[in-house]
Amino acid sequence: MSEIKTLLNQSSHYFIGQVVIMAAGFISFPIFTRIFSVGDYGILGIMTTTVLIATAVAKLGLPGWIVQFYAEFKLNKRLDSFQSTILISSVGCAATVAIFFYVLGHLFRSKIFEKNIVNLIPLVSMIIFTSCTSDILTSFLRAEQRTKLYNLVAIIRRYGTLTLSILLALFIVKGLNGFYLGQILGGIMGLSLLIYISMKDRKISFSNFSIGVFKDSIRFGLPMVGGEMGHLILNYADRYLVQLYLGSISLGLYIAGYNLSTYVTEMLMYPINYAMTPIYMNILVKKGEEETRKFFTKAFRYFLMIMFALVFGFIAVGKDLIGILASSKYLEAYSILPYVVIGQSIYACSILLNSGLFIRRKTYIVTYIMLVACLVNIGLNMVLIPRFGILGAAQATLISNIFYTILITYYAFKEFSFPIDYPRIILYLCSSIVMYLSIKNVHLGGRVVNLISQIIIGIMVYSILVLLFDREIRENLLKYARSIKKRPGKKFI
Repeated sequence: MSEIKTLLNQSSHYFIGQVVIMAAGFISFPIFTRIFSVGDYGILGIMTTTVLIATAVAKLGLPGWIVQFYAEFKLNKRLDSFQSTILISSVGCAATVAIFFYVLGHLFRSKIFEKNIVNLIPLVSMIIFTSCTSDILTSFLRAEQRTKLYNLVAIIRRYGTLTLSILLALFIVKGLNGFYLGQILGGIMGLSLLIYISMKDRKISFSNFSIGVFKDSIRFGLPMVGGEMGHLILNYADRYLVQLYLGSISLGLYIAGYNLSTYVTEMLMYPINYAMTPIYMNILVKKGEEETRKFFTKAFRYFLMIMFALVFGFIAVGKDLIGILASSKYLEAYSILPYVVIGQSIYACSILLNSGLFIRRKTYIVTYIMLVACLVNIGLNMVLIPRFGILGAAQATLISNIFYTILITYYAFKEFSFPIDYPRIILYLCSSIVMYLSIKNVHLGGRVVNLISQIIIGIMVYSILVLLFDREIRENLLKYARSIKKRPGKKFI
């Protein structure tokens, strides 16, 4: 199936980019924990979450609209109107939300915020604007399936911003003020690059602005705002509650374990998510629903084949990984890893399972379900954190993610379902468990040597089991190997 090859090809591009971007998180984590005090590190985490939530509001769900319907507007030769409407409206919305956040923060600064947080509000407002506008522009690259350019821009933005933030925080304007000044400078540079790329290929003018397109995008996008905010609340509200109930030290441990777990699931979740939507919408428009269902069946199976291996492998090597990246003082965070990474991986499955609601344009259902899941998550945290500490917060994450995924799948499959290949999925699950047991029995001394040995053994065990028992995967690899051998050698003049 050519679309599966396209998905794997484009997902591999996003995967490489995500690995490089994820590496920035591994690099910055031990640096931030050393240059900031525990209190400042807590403020950094909370302000970062606040920026994510404000940016989700400012985007008005437009990135989803762009990726979902770009192919349709292109087919109907209405791209000029589509692009002008989205870009003009997104800049206006981003500026409005940034100004509103700035004003709101100062109106209530004496009653709600500490002084050091208030001082960061003007800087954070500017970050909201640059982040929102940049996300809108990069969505066009996704919609056009320009995966390599998307990766390049994302990597430049991530590392440029990170480098500037660290340098300013260490040497020029020390502390969080320097960090956020670096974020602003990096954001402006990244936005300037995106504007240069975008304006080369697009005709943007107010005369092409369409009220009809704007209304349609808002109708589609507003429920997406609720869904995206719900996603953030579902994943980050527990940080506020851990701080409230347990204090900064426990919060630092929790964030350390949670962030490492998130890196693993996002490494697979985002590449698939970014690549998949333009592909399945193209299949739906050009080939119909039956071919789209076949595509989802294979895509979901391949997704789980990789996800199982990542999750069980990560749980097996997690303690050594924490010790290497964050030092021994964070080893206590290992206790939450299995709960968080399994919960996050179950949630990641929803990016394929909930596609029916997007195909039928019933995104409001996503918002309702996300709202209920958030309430469940907050309630569980309030019950479990006082009793079990950070382990309770991790357990709340697992339960609420299972709840959300079951509920969203039920409603999505009522709109658009696809067959699930249970025998092969069970095969991948069992192979992952065998791999986990094999890794856990590897003890070769130092953490670094042990970690490398476990990863190599894990890859070998899982690959052998999948190739041995999955005939389709084995045959596809053999076909690929034969096609490489048949390729003519390059001739040089």
